Amino acid sequence: MASSRNLKLVIVLALIAGLGPISIHVILPVLPSIKAAFQASNAVTQLTLTLGVVAMAVATIAFGPAADRYGRRPIVILGLALFIGGSALCIWSPNIETLIFGRLVQAFGGAAGIVVSRAIIRDMFSREETARVLGQVMSVVVLAPVLAPGIGGFIVAYAGWRYVFILASAMGVLALVVSLPALKETHKPTGEASSFAQMFRSFPGLLRTPAFIGYAGYAGCGMGMFMVIAGGVPFLMIDVFGRGPAAFGLFFMFLAASFLMGTIVSSRLTVRIGLDRMIRWGSSGGAFFALAIAGLFLAGVSSPWAIFVPGVFMGFSHGLAMPNAQAGAVSVNPQIAGSASGLMTFLQMSIGAGFGQIAGMLPHATALPVTILIAVAGVSGFLLYNVAMSLSREASS
Repeated sequence: MASSRNLKLVIVLALIAGLGPISIHVILPVLPSIKAAFQASNAVTQLTLTLGVVAMAVATIAFGPAADRYGRRPIVILGLALFIGGSALCIWSPNIETLIFGRLVQAFGGAAGIVVSRAIIRDMFSREETARVLGQVMSVVVLAPVLAPGIGGFIVAYAGWRYVFILASAMGVLALVVSLPALKETHKPTGEASSFAQMFRSFPGLLRTPAFIGYAGYAGCGMGMFMVIAGGVPFLMIDVFGRGPAAFGLFFMFLAASFLMGTIVSSRLTVRIGLDRMIRWGSSGGAFFALAIAGLFLAGVSSPWAIFVPGVFMGFSHGLAMPNAQAGAVSVNPQIAGSASGLMTFLQMSIGAGFGQIAGMLPHATALPVTILIAVAGVSGFLLYNVAMSLSREASS
């Protein structure tokens, strides 16, 4: 495949896969404004974030097997239509309940691009090349969380929170317009299942595979580190640090940019160094710097810099590991790459959402509970991956 064709593929897949991260990250600096607009509690406001992530997780369970049965292209088009409709509903929400429902629809549709893009790459490339191309796609996708919080912060400061969803709607329309002519089918639909439930027959086997659990478990806890920051720190910025939404957006941009740098380095090194070694390096670094954040606050340091300076290194480490963990999960059995991608993303999103919701429900009088939860997520990802891979090696021998 020519390099120019590769570049076109990377851009198209990054655009459709980026809608999910956009739907998550663009709302982060907006949470306090939504809380004020609807006079809602922290826990209810947090549902606009975490239930969106849960909806995305549930959608991946459906979209992964459906992409194996019906083909990649129709699932992408369906997802984009749902994303656009959900974003439009958020714009006109008269109450917090309608906004939460709109977020559910938006996130459900955004999941299609995340799942199917990985399956398309696995259709076209070998295991190690899949990690490389996934790293390239993620390097572009990560521009969404790099830019979205900062843009969202300034939008809410100067125009209002509803304009955040106008931006999301426009991005969905752009993705649909680009994908319709450019995205070709890469998987021959099987059409073998007589019922939708039968499409899930591959899940028990995947869940009994230690390697899959190791890859998916790290992906979930790695996302959990970021979801704790996303779910807890916006409230800390106002209640503890005395900063506004725009300040959080700028801080979070540095964190996301470091993740971007990690994925770029990963895409260049994985083929030469190896997928599993990159995950070991990244998971070790992520756990160390997550612990460093908690350690600073235990030592009495109380500043957003104590979260985001170690967080930059934590983000870089996570960028080294995440594309490889995803590639490893979808490569356990290439014949069911769509199902593996869907199940892996479901576990990743569910674990991440759990950490994020807990972060929003913790007391925010001090930052210590949130920073300890960051450390728990980082260490859990390290342990899950290394223990599972040790069991996988024992089973193979």
